[in-house]
This record gives sequence, structure tokens and C-alpha cells, in this order.
Amino acid sequence: MQVKSRVQNAVSRYHPSELMRFVGHLPSFAKLFVRLLRDSRVSAWPKLLLMAAIVYAISPFDFLVDFMPLLGQMDDVAVLGLVFRSFIQMIPRPLIDEHVARIDASGAWAPFGDRQP
Repeated sequence: MQVKSRVQNAVSRYHPSELMRFVGHLPSFAKLFVRLLRDSRVSAWPKLLLMAAIVYAISPFDFLVDFMPLLGQMDDVAVLGLVFRSFIQMIPRPLIDEHVARIDASGAWAPFGDRQP
């Protein structure tokens, strides 16, 4: 019974409007990642990890061959998703907040989901 309620709770968090808001903020995420890559206060390890994932996504060598419909691209998406999340988690929160404030001075964008627009 508890598993069913946990699943329902997890599914109810993701409304179509949330997905649309995320897609609308993709340019802000791209700016944030570029700014963090250029920032000398970010250590080399997160930068190398991010660059390696991008190279993997565009390279012809994959875990699953890209000509397989849908499955071929899923490994790229999974690797990029995991690395993007790890990249953000490796960087100190105040540094990220500083860049977010410069990207969106209105405060409407909350990449961590903890601020209300």
C-alpha cells in the first residue's frame, strides 16, 4: 500500500505545465553551464566530466548503436542527464546562485526548484 502512494505522489508532481516550464528554461540552463565552464572558481574535474559527456553524445561510438530507433539515443540522453546533474552537484551552491542571479535577475528561474516564480 505504501509503494502505491509513493508512486502516486511521484507522478502527481510532474504536471504538463512543469514540463513546459522546464523546456522554456533550457536556454537558461545552457547559459548556466557555459558560464560555469568559463568560471575559474570551478575545478577542472566537473568541467572534464561535462566535456567528456558532450563528446560521448556527439561521437559515433556508443554503448547502444544510434541507428536503433529510440534505444540508440536513450543511452546518450541517460549519460547526459546523469552528468548534467552530477556537474551541478559538484559545484558549490553559492557559486551557482551567483550565476543564476546574473542570468535571471527577476528571480523567476529556480534551477533547484526551491524558489517560487
